[in-house]
Amino acid sequence: MYKLAIIDDEHEHVNGVKDYIPWERYEIEVCGVAYNGRDGLELIKECRPEIALVDIQMPFIDGLSLIEEVNKLGINTQMIIMSGHDDFEYARQAIKLKASNYLLKPCSAEEIIQAVLKAKNTYLEESNKKSLIEQYQSVFPQYINLLKEKFLISLLDNNLQNPSSFFRDISSYGINLTDNPCCAAVFRLEDKDRLYTQSTSREFDFLIISIIEEIKKVSADKYPFELVIKGNDIVLLSSGELADYEAFVVYIQKIYHRLSEVFEYQFTVGIGQVVSTPLFIHKSYSQALAVLENSIFLGEKKVVVYDDRILEESFHYLYPFNEEKKLLHAIEAGDVSAIREEVDNFFATFEQCSNIDNNILKKIGITLLNSMMRFCSEKNLYNDALHQLIFSSFDKIIKAVSFESMKAEINRTIDKIIEHIHSTAPINKLVQLALNYIHQNYAREISLKTVADELFISASYLSFLFKQELKKNFVDYLNNYRINIARELFKDPRLKSYEIAYQVGFQDEKYFYKLFKKYTGLTPSQYRESVQVF
Repeated sequence: MYKLAIIDDEHEHVNGVKDYIPWERYEIEVCGVAYNGRDGLELIKECRPEIALVDIQMPFIDGLSLIEEVNKLGINTQMIIMSGHDDFEYARQAIKLKASNYLLKPCSAEEIIQAVLKAKNTYLEESNKKSLIEQYQSVFPQYINLLKEKFLISLLDNNLQNPSSFFRDISSYGINLTDNPCCAAVFRLEDKDRLYTQSTSREFDFLIISIIEEIKKVSADKYPFELVIKGNDIVLLSSGELADYEAFVVYIQKIYHRLSEVFEYQFTVGIGQVVSTPLFIHKSYSQALAVLENSIFLGEKKVVVYDDRILEESFHYLYPFNEEKKLLHAIEAGDVSAIREEVDNFFATFEQCSNIDNNILKKIGITLLNSMMRFCSEKNLYNDALHQLIFSSFDKIIKAVSFESMKAEINRTIDKIIEHIHSTAPINKLVQLALNYIHQNYAREISLKTVADELFISASYLSFLFKQELKKNFVDYLNNYRINIARELFKDPRLKSYEIAYQVGFQDEKYFYKLFKKYTGLTPSQYRESVQVF
């Protein structure tokens, strides 16, 4: 049974509501009545009814003040206001105090019954919600570590759902990071794939946990930290006293030496630069990853600190980025002869360099495969077959015994990609020629008529072919292509925004900014900041 309190200074009205409505039929019992606000408050304190019918005009304490006092006490009672005054201000205050209903006297028995039943249902819903929340809260500690790890991984991936609540979130999860300069270090087991295949998942997990416990033993009070398992890497995040960056590097080196003493496995550690707040730790983490990915170029060091100058002078010096870009454009255009030419140009850089280490050449081949995999994904061409193909190629390049065998494997992979493009996206030959023209001349002033004239067809017919084959109009394709090229150019910090605009064919810088925001959702400056994590 649900308890109902009736509080009204009109005795006749109270007795009528109490005695002449069959409350038990609705699983409700009248737990008490009061004839003024003061006694009504005491009744609610003592009886704790689920529902209360309250008059506004009463001695000692009026109905609205009574509701306010009950709310302050935190008593969960659904309040139904009854008033003889059709006054909007009363109704407004009742809504503000979260009254369940507002009845205007005189009111019929049916109106009172319906208002009470509605309040009963509301009470039930709120009670169920409260019970569910309490249930979740009771099991929350069991999942706190899982939620904490999920949050930290989102932080590293720069994928937080609500960055504005960041510091409230790290407090609620008990994350040991403060609003101070922050830095990331990534510990990586060398040849971890071989290690993983030679042990069970349980044994490998035990090894990772053992490594984490050893890292904790070398903890320093001035470097509060969190540890995250991401893939097969162990990521250390610290937001301590990082003004002396060299001292922090020494601290990481100390951890490295401890791990080398305890475990028989080899480790490499990448350390990112200090960022101003944990909210930007993804930048330091990306730098640490970049160091590890390019460690083959950086000598025999096992603890490597990020330095953009060293990376640029090593990998960027060797890796033919321009040739890669031209090769990917040729693949997109489906021009087989151009693809063969660009593959030769890509590898020609190294054919005359007999002193390049074979491992470095393999690293370059793997980097090119990575770029092709990303290209296929961006063009919605990636599927299980291509996934298996490219990952098989990774393995074959790693095992390649000569430069020529590695080059042959790259050519074989590209052939399969082109075959897949042709099988899944047959395209009108005229449209393909138009695309080739755009890809080769996007930096010039191009219009639908310009391209149509090159193909000796009418502009209206070319427009029709674009819509039929590509499901978009000519201008949209041209703008989208130019913006994609601009996105790549923004990765070069030496280029100014207006220079990039002109290089991709826009003479009006403001119009370029407008289109860039339309196609990427970011302004050029915002996009540059998002991609230049190093």
